Amino acid sequence: MTVKDVVKIVCEFVGEREILAKLKDSESVLDEREQEKLDIMVNCFNLVNQEIASDYLPYLYKENVDHEGAIINFSDLTKVVINIIEIKNRFGLNLQFKNFSNYVEVVGKPKYVVYSYLPEDLNLSSDVEFLNGLSARVFAYGIASEFLLVEGLSEDAEIWEERFKESLFVLSRKRGEHRLPKRSWL
Repeated sequence: MTVKDVVKIVCEFVGEREILAKLKDSESVLDEREQEKLDIMVNCFNLVNQEIASDYLPYLYKENVDHEGAIINFSDLTKVVINIIEIKNRFGLNLQFKNFSNYVEVVGKPKYVVYSYLPEDLNLSSDVEFLNGLSARVFAYGIASEFLLVEGLSEDAEIWEERFKESLFVLSRKRGEHRLPKRSWL
């Protein structure tokens, strides 16, 4: 699925029927105002994607780092780092580390690092990676909310924001077996 497919859903949600019709017909040309609205929706997509990754459902990445020194600069890693989750040595043992603003200090010789990252900005034709069980519908809720805020329709935006956050809450809750502590006598 592409960003364009998600934007089509958003157009249905916010009532932009003309833009939706022109997006479905590949030969149609958008006028200046419609193109401006479409650009706003793509920007809102990128904002929502980064909000999800930084605040709700972190996107994790595992990267090999054969590093001799005790410092790993974030600029040396492939993606934009939000938070370091773990650093392990070649035997798979956790190493102690301390986070700083643009690097991490490691005790030992790191082999790989697991970290959460900010996704790159996408354009209309980019493929969307649905990580952590996300769906186009969840993205569309968030984009509709942001778009309506930009358009000055804050009451309508609140409705879509509530649906967006409720969907993210459902995705972020723990699934599977829940263990309660053993009962003890007082």
